[in-house]
Amino acid sequence: MKLVTAILRPHRVADVRAALNTFGIHGMTISQATGYGMELWRTSSYRGQRFHGESVSNVRMEVVVDDSDTEDVVDLILSSAASTASGAGKVWVTPVVALTRVRTGERGMDAI
Repeated sequence: MKLVTAILRPHRVADVRAALNTFGIHGMTISQATGYGMELWRTSSYRGQRFHGESVSNVRMEVVVDDSDTEDVVDLILSSAASTASGAGKVWVTPVVALTRVRTGERGMDAI
């Protein structure tokens, strides 16, 4: 099993979620995230005042998938969140050693 994590712009989340649903993935964790990458400073304006912000609001999506589906899921996320703008996000994959569903006690792929 693998954990696929994606940091995305908020307006891309609906497209990525719909694409994952059509692939057969219906469970995922979606949370607010803030941070910055290569562009440390972003200039914004608020009530006519310009200021530099140190972090950007993004969304973090996490989904656990079978090893055989990992590349397909990553490609699906990349294609549905595609953008040429800088700061469009990142996707990474980490191994999952164990997974247990709290309610039923199911383990491994049965717990997904």
